[in-house]
Amino acid sequence: MSIGRVKFFRPEEFWGMIICNDGRDLFFHGSDFEKGVEPARNQWVDFLESTNRGKPRAVGVVPIDCPPEFQRRGIVSRVYPDQKFGFIEHEDGEIFFHLSDMLWIDGVEYLPVKGCMVDFHIGQKSNKDLAVNVAIIEWPPEYRGIFESQPELAPVVELSELLKPANKKKTLLELIQERKQI
Repeated sequence: MSIGRVKFFRPEEFWGMIICNDGRDLFFHGSDFEKGVEPARNQWVDFLESTNRGKPRAVGVVPIDCPPEFQRRGIVSRVYPDQKFGFIEHEDGEIFFHLSDMLWIDGVEYLPVKGCMVDFHIGQKSNKDLAVNVAIIEWPPEYRGIFESQPELAPVVELSELLKPANKKKTLLELIQERKQI
């Protein structure tokens, strides 16, 4: 089986494209995606490669957790709230993120500030890498305790929770939503 990311999905036409790890784009039909799950941009998937009328396509498409080699931790280096984007400094350099890719904490959307420590996944848009599923894990020292409403930050999902066999086919967002309902 191969892995890749959903490049886009057109629900009205019920098809989408997957970016394979080798850089190729591969068509998939919505009926080839796991039942009950709507594909989302930059969602990691496992699939089989097949052909239809001589053209390559993905079949048996199943959402998976982000592979460890695409998980990163970094520090927010710049944020432009008016333009709704920012940059994260990490071990491989600096990477762009859009504020819409920030994960909410306990149902609240927090804006990152310069110096926030974040966890994120490497995603792609327009053939350029960007940070997606960005989660604030630590405020910079000058912001800690300023806002009473800010929760104590911790990793979004405990690693032990991710490793449970029942969670193998769930996305990170599904696990976060389940955790909020507890």
